[in-house]
Amino acid sequence: MKNKKNILISSYNLDFGGIETSLINLLKNFNYDKYNVTLVLEEKKGVYLKEVPKCVKLKEYKVSNFKNVLIRKAINLFKRLVFIIGNYKRYYASICYATYSGPCGFISRVSSSNKILYVHSNYYEAFNKDRKKTRSFFDNLKIKKYNHIIFVSNESKKDLCKIYPDIEKKSYTINNLVDYNKILSLSKEKINIKKTSNKKFLFVGRLDESSKRLTLLLDVAKKCIKENVKAEFWIIGLGPDEKMYKNIVKKEKLKNVLFFGAKKNPYPYILACDYLILTSIYEGFPVVYNEAIVLNKTIITTIDVSDDYISIPNRFGFVVDDDNIFKKIKELSSKNYEMKEVVDYEALNKKRIELIERVIEDK
Repeated sequence: MKNKKNILISSYNLDFGGIETSLINLLKNFNYDKYNVTLVLEEKKGVYLKEVPKCVKLKEYKVSNFKNVLIRKAINLFKRLVFIIGNYKRYYASICYATYSGPCGFISRVSSSNKILYVHSNYYEAFNKDRKKTRSFFDNLKIKKYNHIIFVSNESKKDLCKIYPDIEKKSYTINNLVDYNKILSLSKEKINIKKTSNKKFLFVGRLDESSKRLTLLLDVAKKCIKENVKAEFWIIGLGPDEKMYKNIVKKEKLKNVLFFGAKKNPYPYILACDYLILTSIYEGFPVVYNEAIVLNKTIITTIDVSDDYISIPNRFGFVVDDDNIFKKIKELSSKNYEMKEVVDYEALNKKRIELIERVIEDK
């Protein structure tokens, strides 16, 4: 097709993470007969770099971290000017994919007059429902300068639109695309796990107490030992509080808790478990929800989030509060339970990429 439209996407890097996984899935589903896509990363690194489609032009915009403040500011100012000269409104549309990144926001705002911002988390909840802090964050991101804002969950959209009523008319809920064939294929990889009769509850995510609250899960594990509940808890991930969690497990002698570290391929573990569990305070719409649904695993979660198609309660799992999470785990540990609803992710991906293209075309 002649006269392809040039699209720029900015993000941080392509290392392990939900945003990075969803970005790769988006790139794999773009219509490259219609669009030329340039991906600009702050750090041109990560395990998913090799999965970027070959037709995507890959660039790096690396921010200086020079120790001397004046020199650092001078270097970064020069880089900004060079980028502006070479890319000012050069693209048909530009997408800031890493919400938290100031440089990614700058890149997308400069590169086109049709600027799109992705919001992957519920920042109102992340800032403990502090409207001033939430507003300060998005004011610094210059949210009002974007033509369109894409949220991955209805809840994060609703909460931010309360703070910025003017953005509601240009906001959409479009969840991440899912590479279901990859998930199914990689889930068949053999893993060495000791088989027991216990029900397996799997957590996959960053080991960060400020958002994931794994101390709640460890408290449940302790109660399970005390009441002889046949449950064990698998933990996949790395993060700043890993050592603290392992110390708790050691001190409390929680033999029903197993740490597996970070896994490039977590899908065999999801397939092998009985339930996926999240104890977060807040989320956008966790990528791991979709991965669990693809592999037909029931979800137990402390957050009730929905997207443009999927809501968890009574369809794909259970939403529990802190006071009854142990009761639910005890109940599920004594019986077999599977959610029966199946999602046609091929049709859903097609629908979502069409919605994204509509946003891109709506100047």
